[in-house]
Amino acid sequence: MLVYFPSCNFTRTFPKTSEAAKEFMKKQGIRVEGCCRPGHKNLTAGEQALVVCQTCTLLIGERRPDIPLESAWEYLDSLEIAWPDYHGEEITVQDCWRARNRDSLHTAVRSLLNKMNFTVVELENNRQNADFDGEWLYRPSAPANIKMAPQSFEAIQPYIQLKSPEEIQALMQAHASQIKTDRVVDYCTACHTGLLHGGANAVNLMELLMRTEG
Repeated sequence: MLVYFPSCNFTRTFPKTSEAAKEFMKKQGIRVEGCCRPGHKNLTAGEQALVVCQTCTLLIGERRPDIPLESAWEYLDSLEIAWPDYHGEEITVQDCWRARNRDSLHTAVRSLLNKMNFTVVELENNRQNADFDGEWLYRPSAPANIKMAPQSFEAIQPYIQLKSPEEIQALMQAHASQIKTDRVVDYCTACHTGLLHGGANAVNLMELLMRTEG
């Protein structure tokens, strides 16, 4: 059985979209869990976790290595349904640094965009070369995350470069300046807030799929 984890951060950032996604998953016969911190304990043999959040991926992946894990994007891309049509709009794809080694996720994201009739525009540092994770790499990792998934988060610590709010603002603006299309699509909450901080017109992939953007 598939079990969908809607992500606390994702739900706070996109409450309307998160509700729509949960209802969609339920209609597909998927069990919807709550927060992954207690929720990972409810997973049983034979189940598979669907995740929409990079932090959930790390936490569940380390705490429950016995449970298969897949991004929600890969699952959604496997469905034979008619997604919304965006009539050839050019849109830039923002890949996430924490997902840089997940080629199947990158492929699913672009496949979904093609199915929605977008013209995909790539950044120079994309897929496995992604170097953006919003402000996530410039602030201390949450102690609760380190405690719950010490191996995953200890491996990330060498990449954390603490910056002042002014330095972060400049970094977000510099990154956003690379984007030449009207909109940029992300699949990570940290990337989304960082793009907005830099002045980009960001939209999450789930907003496009559920038609809840704006």
